Amino acid sequence: MLAPGSTIYAVDFDGSILEEIPDRHNEVEIRKIVGDLESQTIRLPIVEGVLMANTLHFIREQQSLLRRLLTVTDLFLVVEYERSKSSRWGPYPVRFEKLTQLFSEVGMDRVERLATRPSLFGGTMYSALAQRSKTSS
Repeated sequence: MLAPGSTIYAVDFDGSILEEIPDRHNEVEIRKIVGDLESQTIRLPIVEGVLMANTLHFIREQQSLLRRLLTVTDLFLVVEYERSKSSRWGPYPVRFEKLTQLFSEVGMDRVERLATRPSLFGGTMYSALAQRSKTSS
């Protein structure tokens, strides 16, 4: 859905997973970054927005990650599970209420739930948009 000439940066600590992703899709370039999002040393480029799908529930220091990502963007699209109990598949759950709190704590002006849908694995998934206005950055 991105405009031709856009760039996606795919980040994962598993390089073999990234190798399965093509370098281009339609007219969009896909650049791969092997790294751990929890690492303080990972270098990310300035981007127009970040899509985090099923990511935050694996991050222990969620607020720290969000603060670092705010140095590269003011716009987030998040997909997460509406769960409060931890499991091996989601050790640090992020219900929408918690997501709103996390983003508020790091200075985001707006967090909006976009949609919900049943998960194939039980429960509900949600998508949310978080945005910081240019005047507050």
